[in-house]
Amino acid sequence: MNEPTLATRVAADGHRLEYEDGRPFFYLSDTAWTLFCDLDEADTRTLFTDRAEKGFTAVQACVFRDLFEPNTANVAGDRPFASVEDMYAVRMNPAWIDNVVAMTRAAAEHGLIMALLPTWGDKWNAHSNSAGPVIMDAEKGREYCRFLSDALGDCDNVIWVLGGDSPILEQEQAATIRAMAEGIRAGASGKRLVTFYPNGLGSSEIFHSEAWLDFNALQTSHYKPNVPGYTYVERLFRTSPRKPVIDMEPNYEAARMFVFGQRTPHHTFTKGARAFLPQFTAYDVRKSYYRTVLAGAAGFTYGHDSIRQVLRDGDRPHAWDEGGLPDWREALSAPGSSQLVLLKDLLADLGQGRLEPAQELFVPFRQEAAWPDRMAIGLEFAGQTNLDPAAHIRVARDTGGEWVLAYVPVRNIVTLDLSGMDCDRIEVRIIDPESGADQRRFTQDREDRLMLLPDRDLDSLIVIRKA
Repeated sequence: MNEPTLATRVAADGHRLEYEDGRPFFYLSDTAWTLFCDLDEADTRTLFTDRAEKGFTAVQACVFRDLFEPNTANVAGDRPFASVEDMYAVRMNPAWIDNVVAMTRAAAEHGLIMALLPTWGDKWNAHSNSAGPVIMDAEKGREYCRFLSDALGDCDNVIWVLGGDSPILEQEQAATIRAMAEGIRAGASGKRLVTFYPNGLGSSEIFHSEAWLDFNALQTSHYKPNVPGYTYVERLFRTSPRKPVIDMEPNYEAARMFVFGQRTPHHTFTKGARAFLPQFTAYDVRKSYYRTVLAGAAGFTYGHDSIRQVLRDGDRPHAWDEGGLPDWREALSAPGSSQLVLLKDLLADLGQGRLEPAQELFVPFRQEAAWPDRMAIGLEFAGQTNLDPAAHIRVARDTGGEWVLAYVPVRNIVTLDLSGMDCDRIEVRIIDPESGADQRRFTQDREDRLMLLPDRDLDSLIVIRKA
């Protein structure tokens, strides 16, 4: 029997991804941008083993990325380019690309896709948060990406991610990205999926209708909590032509919030006189995850601030000079990374391909002319607008009318319109997304409107399905 393929494609509905043999592919990725620079084979396999066991399906990494100095050597002492002349000519060191190919093949042994960035944005755009210099224009970018496409042509577990956390500010930069896509398509891995990863909201602003872009990416990033990326995801879900969308850089677990920092000249941050810096938690990760997926995303990217930069003991931390982050190995056990498989497995059971955003099923609680409301707080009604990004409730449903999902980030009354469900009785589960345990589970007759109140003060997941 043939081994299942790891090659991926866009599903027929235009909203999801799948393996080329037809199996659903839920893009659940970890982020290790500097993997090929900072890890040897044994450490790379440690990362892959841990993430595969936790249900991840992909790892995002950059073929080469220089955080602090150009042409940074890897742990074996090899540099991406053998000389400065080679760097400006974009002629990659054979030893470097051999390691990239070997580690990509190792990922396949663990059932993982490698979402590969040919380069970080600093090599085609001076507006970046890494060392530079700009070495690529359209011609060099095309030839370099053709080289990468051929070098990894035998690896079916590759998705190509152009961009690298940089904005398109000039027409020449857009032309460079298009040329890089042309190079990928012209090479041996030209049939692999290609996307563009920006430093904001998103690839669709420039490239959505272009044939080379297979799916959209966006970045809600680390500026502050509760950025409502779900609104952008749902907008793209409704946009023609249909293309999947993924938030490829939401809040990293343990990352400092940029809103509390002062920007330095080279796009990094310092806390200045602040006594402390707030950090994103697993709760912030879950809110981004559940709400974007229920808004129609084809998956989700996780990140931990130590793992995304593969921070080792003694390394200079990137973005913030404040220290205090754990070693990447310790960060593997951060709680957020263990809490993501719940939704992935649930959708595998329910049928992710039938999910569609369904905010119209959320019924705002409105107790009109209620005496306690008028007397106690002076309002004509006790209402819910569901517009607050900190408490916004997200709802999705099955296109076949068999289930409804609702994510509730803060304890609140949830009233759902179930009149479209094709059944007489329903099973209701209210799940703690932190532990995966059921808060409550019961069956009852289906009501056109079902009112619930989760037990947890923080987030809960409501699953209603045909009994």
